[in-house]
Amino acid sequence: MTLLELKHSIEQSFMKAGFEAADVEALYIACEAAGIPDRMFALHARDAVSPKTGNKANSYLYRRLANEPWQYIFGHAPFRDLELELGPGCLIPRPETEYSIDLMLRGLPQGADVCELGIGSGAISLALASERPDLNVTGVELSPDALRWAKKNLKKLALPNVRFVRGDLFGPVSGEIFDLIVANLPYIPEGDREHLPPNVRDYEPAEALFAGPDGLAVISRALAESPAHLKPGGRIFFELAPCNAQRALELASAVLSDAKLVRDQYGEIRFLTAKQRA
Repeated sequence: MTLLELKHSIEQSFMKAGFEAADVEALYIACEAAGIPDRMFALHARDAVSPKTGNKANSYLYRRLANEPWQYIFGHAPFRDLELELGPGCLIPRPETEYSIDLMLRGLPQGADVCELGIGSGAISLALASERPDLNVTGVELSPDALRWAKKNLKKLALPNVRFVRGDLFGPVSGEIFDLIVANLPYIPEGDREHLPPNVRDYEPAEALFAGPDGLAVISRALAESPAHLKPGGRIFFELAPCNAQRALELASAVLSDAKLVRDQYGEIRFLTAKQRA
């Protein structure tokens, strides 16, 4: 069997199971099993597949047919220019979060101090620190499982301008102030749980997804505490859900100035920015 034939076989299984992007899913699995980047598939399509590669592909296929996220199955995922290790207990970074890095970096002064609340895999902190080595980045994470993944990625990347600590919001950085506070905290209303796709609802950590009836239980606390941790002229950049964006804007406006909602690359309201009051 060639790699192309393996891909076709996997694709048929996905199609029978009703997966919408069966061809893409099959490409990911065939290439991961063969140990090649998916962009190199065409060059290796006629390569013979070893029994070991075939068995690995079947193992990946069965797990994916059970709706397990492919990032957990493979144990890694790309984010910007980084390749991050991740798995159960760690939120999977989304494309809109990847896009937000450019927005965060706009106008950020040289040598700025940055704090991220809820780091998950460390994606945001590590991307900021790798793309701007002048920054000093502190990441805070409550979940011990997620923190283990973040520290594993930090060790691999060996970025000297990053530190990760465990704690709840600003607890571990009491008395510290920052030029930028970023957060991708849980923001999905609890009532939306059953509407999520099974690969999210059944596998990703609930504590990183859901936050009370309106999805703002954690964000509201972070907003209220942010002014005490911002330098003069400092700002926040929070990711949120379109359904609670207006309420989050009201909460930010009560304690900070120049609060604004920002759209993501898909045109959805996704981010909240605000500045420290003069």
